Amino acid sequence: MCLTTSKIICTQERKACKQRGALLVTSLVLMLVLVVLGTLTTMLTVTERFISRNHKMAKDVFYVADGGHPLAVKVIEDMVLSREGDYQNFTLEGNLKNELMDYHRDSSTLNDRLLDSPRHVPDIRGTLGNRSVHIDIDRLTTTLLYGGSAEFAAGGEGTGLGGRASKKVLFEIRSEGSAQLGASATIVTTYRKIL
Repeated sequence: MCLTTSKIICTQERKACKQRGALLVTSLVLMLVLVVLGTLTTMLTVTERFISRNHKMAKDVFYVADGGHPLAVKVIEDMVLSREGDYQNFTLEGNLKNELMDYHRDSSTLNDRLLDSPRHVPDIRGTLGNRSVHIDIDRLTTTLLYGGSAEFAAGGEGTGLGGRASKKVLFEIRSEGSAQLGASATIVTTYRKIL
């Protein structure tokens, strides 16, 4: 009897040991799954933050570049009409009037139209909303306009061919906005001025 009782007790102890071992293995597997899930969640959160930051930065530099267009139009209008303009936070390149009016076409020292760009000797540089903007303006073409509709559109009806209201001038405006970490956006537009 003693032998049978001790066999039953040993068998029960072995079952208890096996159950404790299975519980330990199950607990370790569950902990490993939770650690992996936590790591994946952290990685996804960090990735989403980078994506969000990059998207915001891309929008910021796009809007800064887009904001350069109205400034360039104002500069063109002021220089073509020989008006003084106040451009706070912006500096204008010395040859800009020669470029806009197409003076000294064959002299690259006086008209650097073919040599400048938003990144290399921009015509206008400054800041919009703490972001850097560089603008290049190039005069593309000048076309003679004939007839009364061109005169009417320019507000110079009756001036006739060769008069003040007889030319269409196209300007290309390249505006580049930039921010930290090398983010940049460039917008290219064409502006038409009737003279």
